[in-house]
Amino acid sequence: MKIGVISDIHANAPALRVVLDGLVESGVDQILCAGDAVGYYPFPNEVVSLLQKHDVRSIIGNHDAAVLDETPSEFSINAKRAADWTRRQLTPESKAYLKSLHLAFEETIDDREIYMVHGSPDDPLNEYIWEEEVNERALDFWFDDRPELVILGHTHRPFVKEISSTTVLNPGSVGQPRDRNPRSAFAVVDLETLAVNRYRVDYDIDAVADKTGEYLPRKLADRLYEGR
Repeated sequence: MKIGVISDIHANAPALRVVLDGLVESGVDQILCAGDAVGYYPFPNEVVSLLQKHDVRSIIGNHDAAVLDETPSEFSINAKRAADWTRRQLTPESKAYLKSLHLAFEETIDDREIYMVHGSPDDPLNEYIWEEEVNERALDFWFDDRPELVILGHTHRPFVKEISSTTVLNPGSVGQPRDRNPRSAFAVVDLETLAVNRYRVDYDIDAVADKTGEYLPRKLADRLYEGR
């Protein structure tokens, strides 16, 4: 069985459509999302609709939570403006979807124990976990019984790391990559072997940037071209 893994879409529907096409072409049986469906970009309802259409199993991210409640004070000014704008745009159906999302995903799929969280097991919404921080000590701190696959998001920077019998994966960001590569990121995991294939795909950045500039800070559009 193969699963697709995505994260940090941030209301970038054109990017998500290309990624979903790639996952379908890869023959995945199921898609998991490590949170932040919305925030930053101008297609929140379209993204929620696409996730539902493709039966994507998602958890909540910090930007998803922010648009359902009061915008966190620690958000940057551009993130605050985007969250406040998004809150006003969401349909009742989209709000209900976001409210239904859990903080963490813990399930056995095809005999593999999978744990997925947006930030970290210790702080599901807000802690950034970078590749260099993933080691034996971190896994021992997070888990009494280690899962075989741990999926993280939030940093917008992809990595995969094998620590003993546990594979730790961050698929990177669909909608706002921050590793100086502007192409959308996603991953496919073969659960039989736990082999991970990572992908980058182009999408129409101009279309997203132009629409973003109509409603949201131009800096959010400009950063898409640089992958930062």
